[in-house]
Amino acid sequence: MRYSLEEINKRLKVRRLGVSLRQRGDTLSLRATLPPRPGSEKNQPYQQDLALKMYANPAGMKAAEDKAIELASDIIKWKSGQNFPWSNWIEGKPKPGNTCQFWIDNFKAEFLERQEKFSPRTWKRHYQPMFNRLPSTAELNGDLLLRTVLSLPNDTWTRLRAASIYQQLASHAGLEIDLRPYKGKYDHTDTIKNLPSDELIAGVRDKITSPQWQWVYGMLSSYGLSPMKYFFATVEPKAPYKCHIAEGKTGARIVQPFYPQWAERWKLWETKKPRTKQTEYGELGKAVYLALRRHF
Repeated sequence: MRYSLEEINKRLKVRRLGVSLRQRGDTLSLRATLPPRPGSEKNQPYQQDLALKMYANPAGMKAAEDKAIELASDIIKWKSGQNFPWSNWIEGKPKPGNTCQFWIDNFKAEFLERQEKFSPRTWKRHYQPMFNRLPSTAELNGDLLLRTVLSLPNDTWTRLRAASIYQQLASHAGLEIDLRPYKGKYDHTDTIKNLPSDELIAGVRDKITSPQWQWVYGMLSSYGLSPMKYFFATVEPKAPYKCHIAEGKTGARIVQPFYPQWAERWKLWETKKPRTKQTEYGELGKAVYLALRRHF
């Protein structure tokens, strides 16, 4: 009998056991649809991997196939109404110092101390959404981080960012794992942008009925800055109609318009900023996006 990954999975499939064998690096694991683990926030069965701590050699492969059959037996009993014997397949409940939430909080405290490079805004916008994908009460380990990275679409900004952030968390927690090979090949330069003509850009402005958002659109078209900066912008009333930005992520600055004729035609020095209760830079940019979207 052959004991390769392919041959074993063929046999498991023929027997319809609902279990498959997987290999990551030099070690093996089983995959099957199982009930939520103890302490999990999920309430429905879902596909899970069970690490076997067996190596991908002939002896390990043979033992792993036996474990697959054993797991299938436990699944049958569980489906017939018995409790699934999690204690046979995973170690006990993770200690508080080993959970994802413990290490995320620990990493955050150190992260925010580096104020010269990072800020709470950076954490909220870039790091927290990625950490929200991790089960807070589960044990933080390399397999969990890798599975989370691989669950994201390949060759995307999200996969690239997740691999980078989870690698930082892993290094902070002392985990020996390299997620860089799984980041994909995302490249923003591969995106082809079909830009509208100048005539179309100028013509769209007249379709906006709100004077405030018409002014914002004119500023976007003329100066090309990120949307949130226009809440801190003033324009000189004389050519070349320089725009003064009072604050922003890159600090105060002065910019020239791409098309001074637009600044002159639309009298952009007559400031008509929309009112908003938002103060966070990201939320201000989002407010501009949502408002202009309503006008198109």
